Parts: sequence; C-alpha cells; structure tokens
Amino acid sequence: MKIIVIGDSILKGAVTGTDSGHLFDIIEESSLNLAQKTLGFEMDNQSVFGNVISKGQRKLNKMLERGETADFCIVEFCGNDSDYDWALVSENPTATHQQRTMLADYLRIYEEMVNALREHKITPVIMISPALCAERWFNHITNGHNRENILSFLGGDLEKPFKNQKEYDDALVTLAAKLNVQTVNMREPMLESGHFDDLMCKDGIHPNEAGYRFMADIWIKEIPSLRSEF
Repeated sequence: MKIIVIGDSILKGAVTGTDSGHLFDIIEESSLNLAQKTLGFEMDNQSVFGNVISKGQRKLNKMLERGETADFCIVEFCGNDSDYDWALVSENPTATHQQRTMLADYLRIYEEMVNALREHKITPVIMISPALCAERWFNHITNGHNRENILSFLGGDLEKPFKNQKEYDDALVTLAAKLNVQTVNMREPMLESGHFDDLMCKDGIHPNEAGYRFMADIWIKEIPSLRSEF
C-alpha cells in the first residue's frame, strides 16, 4: 500500500516549545511515521509547516501532473486556514480581518482536491484535525503583540479561535459525508481522552510527543480498514 500525505505541520510531526531554540522541530516519531513502522505501508509525506489548503492543492496538482500515483491520499488542513494574521489584528483590531482561507473557499478547494484524486484513481481520505487548547493558543498568539487589542477583536472570548476551528472541522465532516469520502477523526478522540491538554504543546495547537503517539494508535486502527475506491 502506498499513501501520499498532503497537509500541514501536524502531519509533518512538528513540535514547539522545545529547548532547541528553533521556532519548531520535526520529530522522527510523528503519528504517521509511527503508524508506518507498525503497518509497513509506503508513504510520500508532502506536509509542510504553515501550509494552507491553496498551497496544498497546488502541490497535489503538480504531483498528479507528473504522474505520481498511490492507493490513498490523506489530506489534512484546518488550523492555518481558519486562523488570522494576529500581527495585523494586534495593530488594528477594529479593522476587517479575514481568515487566511475563507470557509467557502476552504470547502471548495477540498472538493476540488477530492475530485482530482478520484480522477487519477487515488482514494481520498480526509483527516479531521485535533482541536486547539484555547487559553494556551491565546497566550501564544498574543506573545509579542497587543494582548488587549487581540482580546477586543475576539469580542472578549478567549475560545473564539477554538470555535472558529470547530466551525471548519464541522463543515468538513459534512462535506466529506456529502462526497462520500472516508475520514479519520482526530479531534473527537483527543478531546474525549480525558487528558487533552497533556497531548498538546505549550502553543496549544500542535500535538506533543504523547499526542502524536495517541494519533498513531488511531492511524494503526483506521488505516487497515480504509476501503480502496479503485
């Protein structure tokens, strides 16, 4: 079995807040690397830190044009797309600020990617991203910026980014059902684990090593049961 992966830092295996002094580190024991060691599938992981879905679509299209093929393609986008440019928000909280990818565009591009994969006889699989830890994420996005301005933009609601991300995740679940695309949901199992905070980095949006091991267990369970469409 060969799997192509198109996503962002979460499927790349990024962790933050380490002692390395780097903005982030990519760990060897990412969720899919761990699953690969157990299940033995071939993988081409094209995930990139900071990726948004429009960039992922361009990369996928180039791969398909080159004749790249696989049995499955896992697609994972949400956190960066549903986010804002917090530096701009901090400077002018009363201005109109748009999310990096508007929801309608996000869903349209997802559908286009699904259709492109199917046209090339590759079975699409959508991963529903982990939730974010609202207070940790707020502390992260306000670090070095005007905390009160960002809080004002959020209407005084620290959980607004969590709710925005959930809106995208929920809409994606609905779209996947409409398109009859198989999904692997990381959000709900992690939230329902009873120790969600312990699975996340200090920034509140990236899983930590324990989080990636948790995700790996889900992959190990779900990947063998994926159904090839071709």
